Amino acid sequence: MESVTLKVEQITLNDMKKKYQKHLIKPVPYSIFRAKLPYVTITAYKSGKVLFQGKAAEDEARIWSKDLSQFINSKNTEAISHLPTDIQFKNIIGSDEVGNGSYFGPLTVCAVYLPFEKQDLIKELGAKDSKKLSDQEIGRIAADLMHSIDYHLTIANPQKYNQMIQKYNANGLKARLHNFTIQELYKKLSFEQKNNLDGVLIDQFTPEKNYYQHLKSEKEVYRNHVYFAKRAESIHLSVACASIIARDAFVKKLHALGEPFGSKLPSGAGKNVDLFAAKLIDRYGIESLNQIAKLHFANTEKAKNLSKTLCQKK
Repeated sequence: MESVTLKVEQITLNDMKKKYQKHLIKPVPYSIFRAKLPYVTITAYKSGKVLFQGKAAEDEARIWSKDLSQFINSKNTEAISHLPTDIQFKNIIGSDEVGNGSYFGPLTVCAVYLPFEKQDLIKELGAKDSKKLSDQEIGRIAADLMHSIDYHLTIANPQKYNQMIQKYNANGLKARLHNFTIQELYKKLSFEQKNNLDGVLIDQFTPEKNYYQHLKSEKEVYRNHVYFAKRAESIHLSVACASIIARDAFVKKLHALGEPFGSKLPSGAGKNVDLFAAKLIDRYGIESLNQIAKLHFANTEKAKNLSKTLCQKK
């Protein structure tokens, strides 16, 4: 469960209680009030601390404090401790990837340059954590974003991914794609944009030390004020934008790669994916997976075994 704790003044506590008056529930010990809304529960304590818990914890907390230095996230405190306290007001390149946990489809990485003065416009377009958006919303917002901001999108299709994973492990592959994508975006920026750039924020998939260790053999590595944080899309809007564009590209590729088989490929790596892959093997042969799936996933062997079972039942 996501959680955020704010330290607020008494006047703010009073305003909070008034706002949540219709949603109050039984308080807990040492609390002033407790309120339950869809996707978030708010508990205000006598000490002045207010705890937000649930899927919408950060969104609700931001109503009362825009200063991320006040945020204490139970899952993310260590990850954000090294960040500038005012990073949300800075001109940042945000980088994120999509498709890493999906058997079918590509791995997409996007980097977005977002100056602070454009944040209000981007919010008006509907940009936020992509996990809270439907595929339809993702497609609409991504189209608007790509006409409004500077970005670079890298798509590692399954065939390319399968080649690279033979040489690098999953985190090593992602590190190289992030590094490449960030550098390609940086090349697109004007002299003024480069001069005003305050740093790069990567949605953390491996510790900073390991990230650079993966890149030790690369000729060019972007290192200028690079920050790493888990759930970075909640820290700076540039990462949220990068996630949306990457997600849109991933979803479109699932559709395109599935067209020869008459169906959109399922995302994820669950049992439904195993069964879908098994049916493809049964109908088109094992080679049908080469162009559409990440073959090193355990789903490949599971699908093979399921395919044998399906054949035996016929």
